[in-house]
Amino acid sequence: MNISLQTINTMEQLTQMAELEQRVWKSTSIPLHQTLTVAKNGGIIIGAYDAERLVGFVYSFPGYRNGDVYLCSHMLGIDEAYRNKGIGYLLKQAQAEAAKKFGYPLIRWTYDPLESRNAYLNIVKLGAICSEYIENCYGEMDDALNKHLPSDRFNVEWHIHSRYVQERHTFVSSIRRSKEAEVLHWRMHETGEPEAVVPLREWETCSEQPFLFVPIPRHFQCIKEKNHELAFDWRYKTRAVFTRLFQQGWAVVDIERPEEEPVQYYVLMKRNTIPL
Repeated sequence: MNISLQTINTMEQLTQMAELEQRVWKSTSIPLHQTLTVAKNGGIIIGAYDAERLVGFVYSFPGYRNGDVYLCSHMLGIDEAYRNKGIGYLLKQAQAEAAKKFGYPLIRWTYDPLESRNAYLNIVKLGAICSEYIENCYGEMDDALNKHLPSDRFNVEWHIHSRYVQERHTFVSSIRRSKEAEVLHWRMHETGEPEAVVPLREWETCSEQPFLFVPIPRHFQCIKEKNHELAFDWRYKTRAVFTRLFQQGWAVVDIERPEEEPVQYYVLMKRNTIPL
């Protein structure tokens, strides 16, 4: 497989992107007049091609918040037949290089914190961090991936010029997970899927730990299909945990994926200790 990356800015390319968007999310695509306007006004849209076939894209546009300009990365979609082949990583790296040329110091985007594959790409492979949790970010969604569940999101930050991104391994190499630092526990549900369990002790007992750990299921989409009540339980318990920890100044910086467990762990450290 020989994947090439190209800037998307013509009506023909944007039409292909809209068709791929519909296949990925099985919902109405962004109007072409909107994506064309973004492409012509400071937005960055990049496509991944297998020969002439568009198999992935990343769609982003200028953002502004608290006096700072950044690139808002709104959508990344990969054709189902091309997933788990590293294309998302290639698209994000190309996006970062383009953002640097445009003068953007920061890229922001949202993703479902319970989607473990997206989490690993965003936090571990790219080096984004998160200290903002948005409850039901997009309201009720009816697409194939999000329907029937509150659309909670992490709002992540990718500081593409920072020392943290360049030397990330140094800052996370000392991470050692312990039960004392786990803010949320888990056990096996009777259906054979992991279930979140809130510890009996107060969370403040973890405050002196250098790192905190919060588990999420490895296969959240499977849980949604098999046991919707359990999926809701994971949503509401992790929502409570992350909302409180972020208010206390913690930020997600890494993920641990023990092979023998059906969960992976978000790793958090104090945001004011991260060299951004």
